[in-house]
Amino acid sequence: MSKNITEKKVPGCITQRNSEYRVIRIKLTAGNIDSEQLKVIADIANRYGRGYVGTTSRLGIEIPWVPKELLEDAVQELKEAGLTVGSTGPTVRSIVACKGSICRYGLVDTQEFCRQLDKAYFGISQPAKFKIGITGCPNNCIKAQLNDLAFMGQCVPRYDKDKCTDCYACISVCKVKAIDKAEEGGIQIDQNKCVNCGSCIRVCPTEAITIEEEGFAVFLGGKFGRQYRIGQRLNCLYSFEEAIELTGRILEYNKLNANTGERFGDMLERTGFEKIEEALKITKSIT
Repeated sequence: MSKNITEKKVPGCITQRNSEYRVIRIKLTAGNIDSEQLKVIADIANRYGRGYVGTTSRLGIEIPWVPKELLEDAVQELKEAGLTVGSTGPTVRSIVACKGSICRYGLVDTQEFCRQLDKAYFGISQPAKFKIGITGCPNNCIKAQLNDLAFMGQCVPRYDKDKCTDCYACISVCKVKAIDKAEEGGIQIDQNKCVNCGSCIRVCPTEAITIEEEGFAVFLGGKFGRQYRIGQRLNCLYSFEEAIELTGRILEYNKLNANTGERFGDMLERTGFEKIEEALKITKSIT
């Protein structure tokens, strides 16, 4: 290999502390990979690296200790196996999703939602890195409020006193103490405490508590690192389809309004959160 080819920057690869070696970052969709692709990664780690791999905080896989002169060959083999090398730079990074599709607490199909978002938006250019997270319920395993954009499954309860038998199963499962006995019998739900986890709905034996509304809560402008910002929530729920469309408009808004290198949350601080709220009212009312 010529010197120019050897030193050419390969997207999705990171220079190690020892500058003679590179780390290959492999993006996984929703953190999933099939067994045959795992075999390919293991083989490449053995032949090009030092026989081991690491996982990333955004559900990816990295192969370290790849000599820089062998980097392009290793990357090519990964691509031939259908693997995506990348998730670096000022782009939409790997989208993180919890296992809400199979978890007993999950309120939404997080894995399919992640696949749809990944297909539509992964890797598109942004003024700075842009991180998206999806959590299936208020247990919040992926720390939704620390992503530039995040979605949380929600299930708002509706109570029908006429169907209530005063079993109080709902009180025992409510971890935030939002449900209590009512003086006139039955229960009362404190909406200021309720996090819309749906646990009370699942345990009610008489369907006295049912679903009032369900969908995704949306958080904007979170980040973590040297400086952190807690994402702000939009005051309505979005359906699966609405959330996918909303993501596209948020990314476009960010591209038009953020300065080069400016994170989404920093732009919102500079321009005012009410500006993006107003822009998003075009499709759905925010109350």
